[in-house]
Amino acid sequence: MVLKSKGKRQRAKVKRAARHPNFCLLLFAFCLLLYPVFAQDATPTPTPSNWDWTLTIRNRTGFRLNAPHQLKTLGQMSRIAVDGKATYKISLDWRVTLAARAHYDPVNRLGYPPRLWIDPREAVLSGKVKKVDLKLGLQQVVWGQADGLRVLDVINPLDYREFILEDFLDSRRPLWMARADVPVEKGSVQLLWIPYFAPGRLPVEGNEFGLGPSFGLGLVTETARHAGLPPFDVKALPTIRPAYQLKHSQFGARYSRSIGSWDWTANYFYGWDDVPTNQLIEVRNTAPKPIAVFQPQYERRKVFGVTGANNFGPVVLRLEAGWNQDRTTATREARLARLGQFSSVVGLDYSPREWLWMSGQYFLSFTSAPQASLLFPRYSHLVSVYARTNFFRDRLRPELFVLTGLNERQSLLRPKLTQVVNDHWTVSLSADVFGGNPRNIFGAFNRNDRLVLEVKWSR
Repeated sequence: MVLKSKGKRQRAKVKRAARHPNFCLLLFAFCLLLYPVFAQDATPTPTPSNWDWTLTIRNRTGFRLNAPHQLKTLGQMSRIAVDGKATYKISLDWRVTLAARAHYDPVNRLGYPPRLWIDPREAVLSGKVKKVDLKLGLQQVVWGQADGLRVLDVINPLDYREFILEDFLDSRRPLWMARADVPVEKGSVQLLWIPYFAPGRLPVEGNEFGLGPSFGLGLVTETARHAGLPPFDVKALPTIRPAYQLKHSQFGARYSRSIGSWDWTANYFYGWDDVPTNQLIEVRNTAPKPIAVFQPQYERRKVFGVTGANNFGPVVLRLEAGWNQDRTTATREARLARLGQFSSVVGLDYSPREWLWMSGQYFLSFTSAPQASLLFPRYSHLVSVYARTNFFRDRLRPELFVLTGLNERQSLLRPKLTQVVNDHWTVSLSADVFGGNPRNIFGAFNRNDRLVLEVKWSR
């Protein structure tokens, strides 16, 4: 009887404690602590997705800075571009990457289609077979060390409808190709095969950056006038381009190796020029001026080259040199000759602080013929200076790029200011200012100075 009474009293105490609010809270907290232990096996671990994707939407609006200043002629462009990219991981070694861009420019002064235009940018199957890295499909390949101008970066043709003002990553035209990176003793070899020819995308006469009835003819006529040749009119016949045949394939090979603290490459590319050469066919003696008839034609390109780079603390030294065999060059005898052309660049990059980066480059090119026989200058000396910095925790980014000719009076000035609004939005304001004589490439666009406002959203 005594034991029974004690049991009743203990149960009564438990019931009274259960009615106390603090006891209920303690019991609830204890259950929460134990829940992950019992639920660990019941809740499956989420499997990471094999898809990875990005999306960018931007608008670039350009305003002309030169007369005429009527409202309807101020706008140079209002390019809307939507870039999408997705990567699917097939296995540890293989993946597929797809990318495309949708364009629209209602202003229609640069030569872009006056309608929505879909441009495939990448369709690559990449992976490994033993130690060989393979990339098959639509892609870009970048060679060389130069910034702003191309010496050995000649694999992918460019879109010249904004001249060279668009970033090379966006203006390069992707090509269908097979690429293999093969490790060899103390280095690696990259092999390229491009089974077809694709030209650069060119503006036409009447566009903002058109250069005559055929791209570049405007420079020929202006230089001939400056050289004292009799005035003449020009006529361009339809362009001759290679057919889609295997015999017109393009090939490339690059050997890379580190020697000491230097990174070296040796390059060879057998392909096609991305801009046609204006071949002089005949001169018709008509009144009041003769007519020079030109035949634009794409020609084979054989480029040999070498690059080197070394790091000296905050300073990086970059070297690049190329020899373009049998490049067609205009001569004073009103004909074109197949001559060799040497191009090179020496660059120095300096970053004394995390928030400051500076770069200087010297470009030298010359033709393998005496000046007396050439229509254009034999030597070309260019210098570029680039500076970039940031303020307010990398949210305000000023930068400046200047490219100027030393032997020819020509220049390109490109200041830019970018404001990072948040993780998705950026706004930038930039200018492109040309200068020089109309017989050189920058001087020909002396009246095409512009101001560009870009708004970009990315995810």
